[in-house]
Amino acid sequence: MDPIHLRCSMFIFFTHSKFIRSTPEKIGSAPINHDTRQDGSALVLSLLILSVLTMVGLLAARTTTTEVRMATHDMRHKLAFYTAEGVAELVSEVLEQRLACPDGPAAGIGSSGLVQAETDDFWRNKRDAGRLPTDDNGSGTPVRDLRVPAGGSDEEPHTNIVVGGTTKLSVGNGLQTASGYEGNGRSLAVSGAQIVYDEIIQHVGPFNSEALIKIQWRHVIGREGRCSN
Repeated sequence: MDPIHLRCSMFIFFTHSKFIRSTPEKIGSAPINHDTRQDGSALVLSLLILSVLTMVGLLAARTTTTEVRMATHDMRHKLAFYTAEGVAELVSEVLEQRLACPDGPAAGIGSSGLVQAETDDFWRNKRDAGRLPTDDNGSGTPVRDLRVPAGGSDEEPHTNIVVGGTTKLSVGNGLQTASGYEGNGRSLAVSGAQIVYDEIIQHVGPFNSEALIKIQWRHVIGREGRCSN
């Protein structure tokens, strides 16, 4: 065989073998089709869920903070109110002591006592509906007859009291037995007078808390207690 013819045959054989190996057949499988339009959808969904959970958490924290503030304000208001109510009982006792000892100070009155009297004749004050206790009446002067506690600064928690009263005749009552009007039985009549005091109490507590209450105290004239001073 001619050497040139042999070389050509070998070249054609090797070339055909290389072509067969470079193009393998796909047996038992189909080509996979990738949709590039769905790439990153899981990341977007995760970020959306995370944003929703973050908003829910922030809203819950804000609601909790608001409720704590409301509870704190309510506690301070109740504390101021009950303090003013307790001072009202003290003022009623001071009035009774002062009525029993009109020429001397009542127990607890003075800068060294629990109650500080701004005026000595506070128990004789006439009722004035427009007079309210305050630390400043607009000109730097407090409006009050009594102060609890005695001494101290108005920057600290304290209570201002305004007292005013009027004298009234109490309603009389009578008891009459059979034929009493003829003088054959017995009859009894009772009457008297009383002083009705208005106690207007302002308690100033911490954090600008304040309570203003008004009560009435009735004193029956002639039933004063014993003067202990």
